[in-house]
Amino acid sequence: MESRIEPPASASSARRTGGAKVLVAYYTRTGNTRVIARQISRTLRADIFEIATVDPYPEDYKQQVAVAEQQRESGFEPALAATVPDIGTYETVFLGFPIWGMTAPSVIRSFLSKHDLSGKTLVPFITHGGYGTGQSLKVLADHAPGARLIKGFSKQCDQERQTLDEVTGWLGRVELPR
Repeated sequence: MESRIEPPASASSARRTGGAKVLVAYYTRTGNTRVIARQISRTLRADIFEIATVDPYPEDYKQQVAVAEQQRESGFEPALAATVPDIGTYETVFLGFPIWGMTAPSVIRSFLSKHDLSGKTLVPFITHGGYGTGQSLKVLADHAPGARLIKGFSKQCDQERQTLDEVTGWLGRVELPR
């Protein structure tokens, strides 16, 4: 997947933050964080950038958890598929990601290591499975020490997964004519 900056989508209810240039950067595994990122981009008329790794994480959830744990414990930062070429032009960066193992995924550390956010306002938006933001705000503060980290948004997003699991289970029980 090649990440690129997309200009803001037009929306009649869109507003800008006092003329300041805003970027919405996000990493998503299941798409929950993407939904929030697009809403922020539309509402603020902000550019949007999907963070991706050169080597994608495994599709299988258990394998992904194992890889994430190994990366977290070793401090490994995966290579990014692309970086924001003009990060200096943005005054505010909304940074979205899911919680993995009670913290930000390693790919977020990679993003922060590759982008100097000194002097910028950093606004996190975080999706999680019910355990809150964990240590993720400390990760942001530690990896973007020159940024002004402000209170963000967090949302439990496992309801969609639970619903899909229920529908899949139900479909497995439906007796269709053969």
